[in-house]
Amino acid sequence: MRKRRYGAYSGRRKSGSGRLAFMTLLFWIVSGFIMISFMHGGPLGMFEAQKEDVGKMYIGNIFPTVSRSSFESREALATLPDQKGEADSLKNEKSSGLLKGMMGSMFPGAKVLNDDLAEEDPGYFFTPEDIDQSGTPSPEQTTDSGITAEVPNPTPADVDVKKPVVIIYHTHATESYQPVTEGNFHSLKEYGTVREVGDVLTDELRKMGIQVVHDKTLHDSPSYNQSYSRSLETIKTLMASYDSDKIVIDLHRDAAGYVGNVAKTVSVNSETMAGYSLVIGTGNPNVEALRSFANKINKKAEEMYPGFGGKIIEKPYKFNQYVADNLILLEVGNNENTIEQTKTTAKYFAKVLAEVIKENQ
Repeated sequence: MRKRRYGAYSGRRKSGSGRLAFMTLLFWIVSGFIMISFMHGGPLGMFEAQKEDVGKMYIGNIFPTVSRSSFESREALATLPDQKGEADSLKNEKSSGLLKGMMGSMFPGAKVLNDDLAEEDPGYFFTPEDIDQSGTPSPEQTTDSGITAEVPNPTPADVDVKKPVVIIYHTHATESYQPVTEGNFHSLKEYGTVREVGDVLTDELRKMGIQVVHDKTLHDSPSYNQSYSRSLETIKTLMASYDSDKIVIDLHRDAAGYVGNVAKTVSVNSETMAGYSLVIGTGNPNVEALRSFANKINKKAEEMYPGFGGKIIEKPYKFNQYVADNLILLEVGNNENTIEQTKTTAKYFAKVLAEVIKENQ
């Protein structure tokens, strides 16, 4: 009799466990559909005024490990008609990245941090003729209502417009390093971000007598949407201010691709520092000139400091690089590197760049 009671109890336990597992699975499936509907304006258009922002906020709160790049479309500029199919394909890839990020929140061991270059952004498929010259970012696009954004550095009054000048700016100025992990490694404060790395690069170049303009505009705050569109306006304005030869640097950081990925480091003169990469957009008409300049930098880096030369990464986008043959998209380290490691990299990179400039004068 006791055995039968125990058996009945065990059966009820197994049945209860099965129901719990089923209900848990059903909850996540329904939640996923709800979140996707929020991203497209809300169920039955209830949130028509808010549209995608509601979904982004919802997902960001429920799944804190999902990178902003996973659910921000960041469409810098309109796609061309003949590129629509390619853009649609990229949007599908972005949806896949979002789902991976959501899974990463539920299962930390599978967490994915998407590349902050957001190479899936269809807005990178444009030509100079497609740019709306009249479009100017509104105050809502360039400032954050909750935190006062830092004022960009003004153009130095002592810069001789006739002499070579290095222009440093950041399309994604909020990208940060260890220990600044807030906002999934995005911070409005300057400490620990690519802007601080840019400061070191600026100071080191100036010590060697090279003119530098460092712009710290937060093109990616409060949203990544149209970051490249806004940074394009900045760089066009800065370039028009100088008659001399210009080297332009869009300084970023890379992102660790998955949990367990480590910081990329190199050792030079017994100093450990972050590695760097040079990214080339192959969709630019001046791609050969971009390749030539990147190779020149890496060759000099290896010549001066063996092992310091970084990777050259080519992607089928533009990244605004068509505006200058000497425009490099410089990635210093990733979010697993410390800010000190990246600042050391900036010191050595400044010496390399100074030699490249000297040889080309």
